[in-house]
Amino acid sequence: MERYTSLSSHPNDVELGHTEAKTRDLRISPPGLRRASSLSRRKQERTRRIAAGAGVAVVLLLLVWSFGGGRRDERREEFGPPASLVRVGARTGTVPNATTLLTPAAPARSYFDALRPDLRYLTIDTWSGWSGQFLTVLSQLYLAHLTQRVAIIPSFRDADHYGDSMITPDLLMDFEKFRRERGALFVYWDDVKPLDRVHATTKRDEIGCYMGNNAFEGGRSFDEHNLEQTIWRVPRPGGWLQNTVEALTLFDFDEEDRLKRLHKFADKEKRDIPRNMLDSQVLCYSNLWDLAHAGAQANGWAWYEGFRGHQKEDGELKDMLAISARGTHPEWWAVGQYIDFAPGIWEIALNATYHSLRLDYVPKNLITIHLRRGDFKSWCDAGENCTPTVDRYVEKLEPLLDLSPPATKILVTTDEQDDADFLGAIDALGWYRVDHRALGTMQILEERYGDAARWADAVVDQAILSLGAHFVGTSGSQVSLLTELRVAAWNGGETRLVERPS
Repeated sequence: MERYTSLSSHPNDVELGHTEAKTRDLRISPPGLRRASSLSRRKQERTRRIAAGAGVAVVLLLLVWSFGGGRRDERREEFGPPASLVRVGARTGTVPNATTLLTPAAPARSYFDALRPDLRYLTIDTWSGWSGQFLTVLSQLYLAHLTQRVAIIPSFRDADHYGDSMITPDLLMDFEKFRRERGALFVYWDDVKPLDRVHATTKRDEIGCYMGNNAFEGGRSFDEHNLEQTIWRVPRPGGWLQNTVEALTLFDFDEEDRLKRLHKFADKEKRDIPRNMLDSQVLCYSNLWDLAHAGAQANGWAWYEGFRGHQKEDGELKDMLAISARGTHPEWWAVGQYIDFAPGIWEIALNATYHSLRLDYVPKNLITIHLRRGDFKSWCDAGENCTPTVDRYVEKLEPLLDLSPPATKILVTTDEQDDADFLGAIDALGWYRVDHRALGTMQILEERYGDAARWADAVVDQAILSLGAHFVGTSGSQVSLLTELRVAAWNGGETRLVERPS
């Protein structure tokens, strides 16, 4: 993301060293100065020196205030992954993409015709909303990197939240920048086999997928590419650790053991093995969300429990380990932290931020809060009152305010639009609330993204929330999880989550 550009200086801004202002000051001379006596001129000269010295002192004070703790120093000028994260794996020349990672026949009527025989590929289907699908693709890219495969990223589809439109994630996230800077190898299913939602222009291909690391199987996009998916719950080595990154990596590379297990399972279930599972060219999993290392799984870690690892109960090593080394969210630390929002998303998010804060810049010490409501309102045993009150967020905010300068601004996003009492409680605290209805954000998104506007709407708030020097979110929300990770990785900030009523 480009640096924030300050407003252009005005001729009256003498302290900024504006040339026109200096020239104008030099032309000012009292009409009687030339007729004054030499003594009078010396007195006037001495007076001018004193005044000039005082003026210089004032200017110096203004400069010290401006550049050493005033408004200029409070501006945040970079957004997204910091410069220290990028270009580590940058390549020179042409970066491998669909043109080089697939055959000239791609996109083909059958995906087998689009894949190079000398390359290995890893794919999954999509599920959940934007955040769940994005996190799962991060896991896919991470595992593909570890197992030396090209990731075939699925098309995103979720009719429950975003209508019947389908997208690829590069519409909203800057995957091409990620490809250039990190050397990642990936293509999209659109590159391999075109969308064929009525199954009229392509072949019906079978694709067998091993059970992933969790029980979610309900894929949403394969059928749109005329793919017939079957799920195979073949046990992996590793016992109760068979769903860890380490077990999945070994399962891939030990082809002999994997195929032996597959044939044994097929014989037992009396099933025919799909063509792609007979060798190692295309490996497919049903789902890879919530991927973790053995160090996290060994202690019963769950995705919503923050950054703890195997050392939570024993010793002080957990507190000494960097959060990226604790085995939790490895897909984020290896992949996700390098993927920025697309420039178009940043433009809309920053404009919404400026208007909401009533500023022409983003403060460095901003704290962001995500108050998730929506379907959480009924997600508890009681079936009602299942979301935290605003007071609970205030409690989590207090220690973060202690880490922040006085008058730090609080910027809030929430999916609540109709509960006047709830929204009024936020406003009464003096927090700044992003009101997309008042800003006309959806109209802007519809003009720019068409039928994918609701997808973009889900991402704009995530870009806004990532601006926080610190962050308070809602437990169980994947938006809050992603923001926790972004604020920690991009801004070095502290984060807190508010638990929901059980």
